Amino acid sequence: MKHFYLVRHTEFENHINVFHGRLPMPLSKEGRKHAQKIAGWFVDKGITKIYSSSVVRCRETAEILSAALSVPIVFDVRLLEILTAIQGMDLDAYKKDRNLRFSKVGELGGERMRDVQVRMLDCFYDINRNEKGNVVICSHGDGLYFLYCALAGKDLSADVTKFIQDEYQKKGTVREITVEGDQYTPGPILFL
Repeated sequence: MKHFYLVRHTEFENHINVFHGRLPMPLSKEGRKHAQKIAGWFVDKGITKIYSSSVVRCRETAEILSAALSVPIVFDVRLLEILTAIQGMDLDAYKKDRNLRFSKVGELGGERMRDVQVRMLDCFYDINRNEKGNVVICSHGDGLYFLYCALAGKDLSADVTKFIQDEYQKKGTVREITVEGDQYTPGPILFL
């Protein structure tokens, strides 16, 4: 049996108040402190490696965990934030229609939910095949939710307002996935 820990990056700075996407926004002071707290929680979990998105907020979260746990980080493009044409859009305008990040894919380009789910699941399966120990996977809210849905056998809603909010990881949360053979058992979201 081994354990994967899905970690959503911690709080980041967004002084320009835009939909962040893959923009290089660093962790806030609070986000750095929170990442240190998460690292402390992992001390006795036998973590052997961290896999992470290379987007700045994930990279910085993973680097804090890596330094505290003395384990290497592997950056994998399949763990990146969604590719969306609305990156940089005014955040208040985006909040009026949260479906924009996926509904404009046909006309403006970007990734569909299923595209993100497939690459996240592909990454998870590769890590499971190649790693013998317990692993942290540091990524972004949508990707982690889509991965969770696949592992838990849940359908994705085409409407992001219908995502099950109790199952969607907030910033700085952890979800354990227990792996026994070909069985994947997702645990609850942990607020540390």
